[in-house]
Amino acid sequence: MPVSPYAARTRRITEVLVSNGLAVLAGQLGLAERAPETLRRRILAAGGTDAAAMPGPVRLRHALEELGPVFVKLGQMLSTRDDLLPSAYTTELRHLQDATRPVAFSEIAETIREEFGRDVEDAYAHIDAEPLATASIGQAHRARLHDGTEVVVKVRKPGVEESVLTDLEILRRLAAIAAREWSLARDVDIEGLIGAFDRSMRRELDYRTEAANAERFRDDLAEDPVVRIPRVFGELSTSLVLTEEFAQGLRITDGAALDAAGVDRRALARAATRTIVKMVMVDGFFHADPHPGNMFVRDDGCLWLIDFGMTGELTSTVREDIVRLLLAVSAQDAEAVAASLLRLAPPRGAVDSRRFQHDVRALLDTVGTKALQDIDLQAFFARLTTVLRRNNLQLPPDVSLLLRMLVLTESTAIALDPEFSLGEVLAEVAPVALAQMWGPGALLRRAREAGIQALRLGEEVPARVQRLLDDYESRGVGVHLDSRDLEPLAVRIEAVGDRLVAGMTMSSLIISIGRVAATRAEAGRGVRDPLLLAAGGATALLGTYLAAGAGPLRAAGRALKRGMRPPR
Repeated sequence: MPVSPYAARTRRITEVLVSNGLAVLAGQLGLAERAPETLRRRILAAGGTDAAAMPGPVRLRHALEELGPVFVKLGQMLSTRDDLLPSAYTTELRHLQDATRPVAFSEIAETIREEFGRDVEDAYAHIDAEPLATASIGQAHRARLHDGTEVVVKVRKPGVEESVLTDLEILRRLAAIAAREWSLARDVDIEGLIGAFDRSMRRELDYRTEAANAERFRDDLAEDPVVRIPRVFGELSTSLVLTEEFAQGLRITDGAALDAAGVDRRALARAATRTIVKMVMVDGFFHADPHPGNMFVRDDGCLWLIDFGMTGELTSTVREDIVRLLLAVSAQDAEAVAASLLRLAPPRGAVDSRRFQHDVRALLDTVGTKALQDIDLQAFFARLTTVLRRNNLQLPPDVSLLLRMLVLTESTAIALDPEFSLGEVLAEVAPVALAQMWGPGALLRRAREAGIQALRLGEEVPARVQRLLDDYESRGVGVHLDSRDLEPLAVRIEAVGDRLVAGMTMSSLIISIGRVAATRAEAGRGVRDPLLLAAGGATALLGTYLAAGAGPLRAAGRALKRGMRPPR
């Protein structure tokens, strides 16, 4: 009876893990139960004699490389998760190499023919048979259009989709088993991690995603003075083929060539990094892999940025928390740093508040009173992820990707200018980004969103209270309170109540302003009316209150009350 591709591949995964001394890991993933008898005995025997609870970093890297593209990319993703894995593992996984081989040009030509419905010679005036670059999913060939435009053609390798989808399905099954049988896997939400990885890999299989990313960056950076994005030729691009402008230039690591060309390396490093930081703090959509191989210096001194398969996206709330975190670190404000970290990295288990506050203060002590531009950010991020891991805090995937991207950005900029400081650029951009986040347009949007949320909450509260009362009448309620938790609970209840009232009031004001303005306009009186201006001012104040919250004022009031209490 033929063996299913899943069974054959699962057996191969098991064999690779065991042969690399990772029998314990194979057992924890439930592979021992599904292995043939002889292999199962090897796993159990190795598991009984292996003193280490987890495999060594080097053995893990070798196993992932042997298992192929999907597992290499999984390891590369895990290499960015310093908040989940010890530094020895993340450091080793950054050395992963995808030992892939190019496919024959005849197969590439056949794919192009099937996608475009015409021969390669009709689509391109010329295309090189030798690949310019080869990766696990596809390979790139230099070509020329009939109008003389130099382009790069990326083509997905035949048969890749089937093998990738098979491995992704196996990973999802293994993640589900690990989550049931392994407490550590549950703690790090292994199923969520693999789910995010699965979605990322599926997007990478479709070159239309990369094309859309490139076009979005071209729009975002249309007015940028330094960074340039290659044009995508949509009529010659499909899910399997991507045709884009050839980014010709000098490698940013070739200092001698850059100097000979008269490039101001210091100015270019600062300007390009400022653009990349702006992607994060202002646009919220960023290139997640800005290593030297993805940047080239043009003849005009500008910088090509290429390869948009790996990107990250941050909500406005996350961007604001990141900016506030940076400013709080610079100001040595431990409470603000702790609050930002809790918002950015939701706890995946119990958090010891005292230990967390102590760790945050110790983290800030390592930078002392240094200004942001003087902080060694790579070392700081490494210590920060240790604090997160120690306190059961887990960064969302895009925020982890951001930290890796910032480290890569600094390393790339240092290749241009050895004296470059990422902190200097962050210190320059952060206040500007925060000001934009709190500009009139942003405030109006926040006020509108907060008002809608408050109205929804107002609609939901009666039903929720009724359910609570029904449960109390039928089953009673068991309550356990820790006095240390009462004040934070009171703070949250007060904040919700305040925002509910303010949001409902503001919504009423907005409706009233609209009706009055319409009436005044119909009567020919215009809208510059004292009553309307006063109502507009009140609405703006309420919007600011909803966006910022009254937390700081209330906290100050409670602190004052505590200070006035007589000693016990």
